[in-house]
Amino acid sequence: MRLTPISGNPGDGETPRSPVELLLDCHARIRHFVQLSLTLAAAGDDVPDAEIADAAAAIFRYFSLALPLHEADEDITLFPRICAIEPKSGLLRQAAATMVEQHRAINELVAELLPICSMLDRSPLRLSALASRLEHVTTALEQIFAAHLHLEETIVFPALAKLFTAEEKGEMLREMEERRKLPRRPTDSRSIHLIR
Repeated sequence: MRLTPISGNPGDGETPRSPVELLLDCHARIRHFVQLSLTLAAAGDDVPDAEIADAAAAIFRYFSLALPLHEADEDITLFPRICAIEPKSGLLRQAAATMVEQHRAINELVAELLPICSMLDRSPLRLSALASRLEHVTTALEQIFAAHLHLEETIVFPALAKLFTAEEKGEMLREMEERRKLPRRPTDSRSIHLIR
């Protein structure tokens, strides 16, 4: 079994042309790191300690640094704009409100995941003791993300592409890209490089 985190950024050399492309790129990463966490939980004794530590560090990095940027894109950049144009009773407004509410539940699970990954980064030999807990938390994350990403990809993102002008979408994309340029500090002592 190989634990292989994504290296670099997806589409290196290509700049997202729209906010929807950037958000979908983030969704691909979410799915990757959830799967990596499940793979890590199932890793056997034959997996080298260095691979376990690297995978745990990559999962920690993604969920502590990159996921909050994605949530800010949706909570700060998208949600207020949707609320400004969509009536409270509208399907899009309700879907957007659900999107924001689901972030709270996701963050509760991430708060359980991060200490496990931090421990495995420092002490990969603890995997056998932590595997069940890691699998439980990650499975719960996988389930909530399945509903969350589906809601966004079938209702919120298609509406975003249709309802906003090219100028408005350009403004949203610039806002999202600026957010990624701000310095971010990991909550772990290990040196962590920002990934999208």
